[in-house]
Amino acid sequence: MRVRMLGPVDVADGDVVRHVSGLRRKAVLAVLGLSAGRVVSVEHLVDVVWSGAPPATAANTLQSHVSHLRTVLGRRDAIAARPPGYLLDGAATDVQLAERLILQGRTGADPAASAAALRAALELWRGPALADVGAVPWLERQAERLAMLHAEASHALVEARLDLGEHAQLVADLEERARQQPFDEPVHAQHMLALYRSGRQAEALEVFQRLRRQLDEELGIEPGPAVRELHARILRQEARLDPPRAPIAVHPAAVVPRELPAAVHAFTGRSTELAGLAAVLEPRPDPATLPIAVLCGSGGVGKTSLAVQWAHQVADLFPDGQLFVDLRGAHHDEPLAPEAALGAMLGSLGVAAADLPADLPGRTARFRSLTAGRRLLIVLDNALSAAQVRPLLPGAATCAVLVTSRDALAGLVARDGAQRIRLDVLPPPTRSRC
Repeated sequence: MRVRMLGPVDVADGDVVRHVSGLRRKAVLAVLGLSAGRVVSVEHLVDVVWSGAPPATAANTLQSHVSHLRTVLGRRDAIAARPPGYLLDGAATDVQLAERLILQGRTGADPAASAAALRAALELWRGPALADVGAVPWLERQAERLAMLHAEASHALVEARLDLGEHAQLVADLEERARQQPFDEPVHAQHMLALYRSGRQAEALEVFQRLRRQLDEELGIEPGPAVRELHARILRQEARLDPPRAPIAVHPAAVVPRELPAAVHAFTGRSTELAGLAAVLEPRPDPATLPIAVLCGSGGVGKTSLAVQWAHQVADLFPDGQLFVDLRGAHHDEPLAPEAALGAMLGSLGVAAADLPADLPGRTARFRSLTAGRRLLIVLDNALSAAQVRPLLPGAATCAVLVTSRDALAGLVARDGAQRIRLDVLPPPTRSRC
């Protein structure tokens, strides 16, 4: 269960979104969410929600709003009454997760891990923060703060990607950002560096001159010392500006998991389906998107046997190993949580239990970092839903993911580009006539 404020205010329960009706109810939830873990006084809630002009019935109306929100959250103790007010208790918020991931990304020593954490944080934004409670002045100021947090995370992600040598891929995006933010000196500095590292020194210098003209004509000021110093270093072609010479290792090369179960003895048939898996999943040079295949069919039709058989046949094509996780989707009362599945896979990739991130976004970010650039086959057996699978997908298109499920996993096909292969019961063998 997660209270979401990085966009419209609502509550997400897995893939199910629970909408909150009414401006003031949303405002109450937003104030409690922004203060998650701390008691918010009734006085402050009333002052914020009614913008300093509450009616005489405000305290009673607030109680009614809190009661309704408890129903939306699915638990009465989700909002606890604690003198002198209320406490959001036991529900995570997207703001908390974003702040934690951004801190992890900005303070980490590994640029690849930092980039993964920052991407995971930015993916939590679904549009302008607190989008549907902007009429409340206090929340409008909070929305401005969260917009600044988004901008800081975007800037930090560009820094991490520059450290990873992705300057050429960043040029077009930074050009657009500089156009939209003509007085943002850090953005112009990143644009200059990306151009210079891409062998376009003259264009990098022109970016500085354009910034200088804009600042002079519009504000009557000169560029700050940081961007002026970068301009001077580009003129001198200093070696410290050169891109990283080699990719940064983000995983211990010695850890090569081989987790496939034994193949079925005397496997026969399914040649069409085996060919279909090969067409979807076998590695290609410079893949553009992550290949995902979904083997779907009724229970007992042989999905796992087929997946394991194919995986053994192509093991040599995935030199960095094969991960295998049973997601227990057939047991609706006890499917494997994504956090637990990621914990198992991270352990297989060499992450000690003490070093596992505590939350799902953190584990997803670490998993994407460790699989970046590797040729891994990931078999996710017996999946319950797309929501269970999606956090387990690597970010690297060099990997391949094979999912088996009784469900068609339409969300994985529509949103993540998975290719579906249906399995039916094998026809009985034909008998020869004597």
